[in-house]
Amino acid sequence: MSRTVVHVVGTGTIGEPLIGLLCDFKEDLGIDEVTFHKNTPLTTDRSKVRSLMNRGARLTTYEKNFDGFNTIGLKPELNAESAIDRASVVIDCTPKGFGHENKKRFYQKYLHNTKGFIAQGSEYGFGKMYARGINDIALINGEDKF
Repeated sequence: MSRTVVHVVGTGTIGEPLIGLLCDFKEDLGIDEVTFHKNTPLTTDRSKVRSLMNRGARLTTYEKNFDGFNTIGLKPELNAESAIDRASVVIDCTPKGFGHENKKRFYQKYLHNTKGFIAQGSEYGFGKMYARGINDIALINGEDKF
């Protein structure tokens, strides 16, 4: 049986609370694991990241940033692309424009093994516009990945 892994990219205004909610309700949602990508190792974000990790989320980042995170007492468990590769669903919560960049740079490579990629509302053109319960018929299962 395959595991359901949700990977969230970004820990800002949308990403941080989403990661926390996914961790807190993962059993109810049928999620086996929550991973999240943090780009920059900042001491000002250390308590936020540690809190997410304490709630069960696994920190990921680019390999070049591992030492920086280790220096501030946070241990990344996976590199960025490994996390995307093993995710069932990727939710991109980065600022406007970065979702499109991530789609081109990373997400396109993992269409074969990821159920879907979701970006926040400011990423017009990232994929189909969808709101659960409003336009459910718009998504075609197995075909729509973005």
